[in-house]
Amino acid sequence: MSYPDDHVRLIDKIGASLKIPKITEILLPQSDKVDGQEDEFGFVILEDGSVGPFYVCLGDTRDKLAETQPRTRAITRGTLWTAGEIGSPDLSTSALAIGAFNALSQHLMRMADFDPSATASPSDDIPVKIVGMVGYFPPLVERYLAKGCTLVVVEQKPERVPGQEGVELHTTPDALRHCDRVICTASTLINGTLDEILSSAGPDKRIDLIGPSASGLPDPLFACGIQSVGGILIDRPGQLRSTMEAGEKWGDCGRKYQLTAENYPGIEALLAKI
Repeated sequence: MSYPDDHVRLIDKIGASLKIPKITEILLPQSDKVDGQEDEFGFVILEDGSVGPFYVCLGDTRDKLAETQPRTRAITRGTLWTAGEIGSPDLSTSALAIGAFNALSQHLMRMADFDPSATASPSDDIPVKIVGMVGYFPPLVERYLAKGCTLVVVEQKPERVPGQEGVELHTTPDALRHCDRVICTASTLINGTLDEILSSAGPDKRIDLIGPSASGLPDPLFACGIQSVGGILIDRPGQLRSTMEAGEKWGDCGRKYQLTAENYPGIEALLAKI
């Protein structure tokens, strides 16, 4: 079973159990900030203030969502319908679906009084020699190079990766099979490449999914072989709105977290608590 299939089944379960708040707003970064070199995100905001981030730099996602009709349709048709469109061949539709799912997830966790940012993060002391990286994360590259690791970076936009000793650059995921650990961008949830990444890495490989787009309930990800999921809880939507309007960095509007099967109770436990 692929991630999109499990995702839709989870959404159906939530929709059958809870009254879901509506989408009231979709925030997008300023167009002159999206240059293809810096990661940018949009945000789906629900009527209770729950926020779901999503990556907008794949294809023409930002420009398409900036048009009135796609955004209006998402707000009109509702949170569940929008979230259920993950896996759409249209990248802007799939990206918005991830944002809606993340916002829905944050709403459910809040209702269950589960704060993912209050969980203990897993240890990062696992000894590795070759680290795979799907997407380019400069701070993590420097951290692992300082530990003497070799980095195998898979990046669809190779111009984003500066040449440096200890970093192997690839545009396809085949080389991941030789890595001890894989750190994967959550944008793979949008462009439908996660299953390919999992297949290329091989069974029993530690894979960590990270990024704001991974701020949803992790049950389907754990089910398909992801070991940890790193997202962000945006708990200051008003500050986020003003920050986005000013074209400034929004990281201080929330708290990052990392979930594993050990520190996350699971959808059944969350629904039972609600």
